[in-house]
Amino acid sequence: MFDELTWCPGCHRGVLRQGAAGYICERCSAGFPVLGGVPWLFRDPRGATAEWRARLGLLLADLRADARACEAGATGATPALARERLDLLAGALGDHARRLARLLEPLQIAADIPAREALQALRPSLPGSQGLTNYYANIHRDWCWGEAENTATLALLESVLDADLAGKRVAVLGSGAGRLAYDLHMKHAPALTVAVDVNPLLLAVAREMYAGRTLELYEFAIAPRSIADHAVLRRLHAPRAADERLLLVAADALHAPFTDGAFDVVVTPWFIDIVEAPFPALAARVNALLAADGKWLNLGSLSFASAQRALQFSLEEALQLVEEAGFDPPRTRELPLPYMHSPASRHARVESTLAWSARKRTDVPAPAAHEPPAWLVDVTQPVPLPAELRSHALATRIHAFLMSLIDGERSVADIARVLVEQKLMKPEDATPAVRAFLQRMHEDAGRRTNF
Repeated sequence: MFDELTWCPGCHRGVLRQGAAGYICERCSAGFPVLGGVPWLFRDPRGATAEWRARLGLLLADLRADARACEAGATGATPALARERLDLLAGALGDHARRLARLLEPLQIAADIPAREALQALRPSLPGSQGLTNYYANIHRDWCWGEAENTATLALLESVLDADLAGKRVAVLGSGAGRLAYDLHMKHAPALTVAVDVNPLLLAVAREMYAGRTLELYEFAIAPRSIADHAVLRRLHAPRAADERLLLVAADALHAPFTDGAFDVVVTPWFIDIVEAPFPALAARVNALLAADGKWLNLGSLSFASAQRALQFSLEEALQLVEEAGFDPPRTRELPLPYMHSPASRHARVESTLAWSARKRTDVPAPAAHEPPAWLVDVTQPVPLPAELRSHALATRIHAFLMSLIDGERSVADIARVLVEQKLMKPEDATPAVRAFLQRMHEDAGRRTNF
């Protein structure tokens, strides 16, 4: 059944068929691998693999650097309690890096990965909100200590579910670590449930849980209750293994690799508040994925990622936009739900969570797919140099030139004089500008980044 629902995320016309090495488009012959048992259905699977490999390389390098820093701190003249905490963290961070490397082995991180500085310079282009560790805490909530939260979440979604899921085809977009997709599938027995996410770490955890295996990973609490809570090795497992009708797919949910009308139900849990596409476009994409009379189930916050005020919709506007996207008026319910109540952390909250169910009334035109420029598709073509890129390139060269002047000998005043001599700045502006630049670089160097 799954093959019949897919289409090529590259040419947008061919159906995908599974072969010995993965999936192949019947029309354009593009290939899509299966990594760690998960179909890798991105428009550019090689590029996506390279981006996530780079992110994993940066994450592992940072974890190992953190472990070394904790070791050094523990051996210094520090109080006994600090040594206890730093010793715990040093061992946990190093072990955590090894566990993540094993879990994500299909990404094929080499022993001789590029230098951390090279990886940072060529920072992957995925949004910062979609790094490997952005939703790491959700893993432990889903599969260890969050049973009360998981139960409350499922109950809220079921309160707007006015139809039986048995025999239906269900897609969960932005499935994360996979617990809600699992709970829906195990309780309501749809014919097929496809859990889609962009994050290979979350997908790898879900893969192990769906298979009924046990996984041990560290929880690093945001506000630890005690020294021991700074790094807790958690045992993750599902209540029981899922059946073969619960599938995982690695893909961009905004360009989901499925045919129009492929699903009877589309679920978007805590999704609309993190995607960068305007909400009307997202609603049209959900419409396209649904068969006639299909249901859109949404759950989560009603905030919007766009920085544009015009796209930060109120509830009334959002519900109207759902109707304009070809749906009947949504059935809604809102309840306060516990969120991230880890037993190891003081950081927890209650979040007012909105659920809706909307029946597809009619088809609407799907938004046009955003195609990358030809020179990114064909890497042998010359890269154009428009005015905005030329300006950015010049700024980057100046940045690199300034950094090259830091040699451990020059002062701020010395560096400012070089800028004046090179006619890059006026004398009265150079010193304040250099001071501000170096302060920003100093702060950025010590700031933790999600990869």
